[in-house]
Amino acid sequence: MNKRNIIIFVIILFSIFIFFSFDFIKNSKEENTKNKYDKIDLSNFTIEEIMKVPGIGIKKATDIKNYAQNVGFTSIEDLMKIKGIGEKTYLKIKKYFYLSKSIYTLKKDEKINLNTAKYETLIKLPGIGPESAKKIINYRKIKKIENLDELKRVGLNIFQINKIKGVVEF
Repeated sequence: MNKRNIIIFVIILFSIFIFFSFDFIKNSKEENTKNKYDKIDLSNFTIEEIMKVPGIGIKKATDIKNYAQNVGFTSIEDLMKIKGIGEKTYLKIKKYFYLSKSIYTLKKDEKINLNTAKYETLIKLPGIGPESAKKIINYRKIKKIENLDELKRVGLNIFQINKIKGVVEF
């Protein structure tokens, strides 16, 4: 009987181990898929993030980034304005994107000074995300920003510049 109890105990332990192993593997796969395909904000993204979307390679990712920098997205449907992304492709990839609507509320007559604002303040400005905030901070280490036109040299596009008009000062 003693041997029999040991065998039953080992079988129970083995069964529990198998059960938890499968649950761990399942959760691990779900977590990897979730991280790989988090939604991407078309107002602020990197080429590497775009390339994680199924069906998007380096060429399309670069075209999407160029469109964002030169024109700017006003809706997710603007993806169809990019060469190589027709309605069929758009319908497959649209679930991976969103367009944030940044709203920065200022107190009466308050403007944000681009030459002194902290990173946390800059990223809250409409059209300015982490990447653009870093560009502004790096540029102002070299030269004081004096006007909106100078933001083109910083690396901001017309769309971004228009969004912060009236909200910033120099």
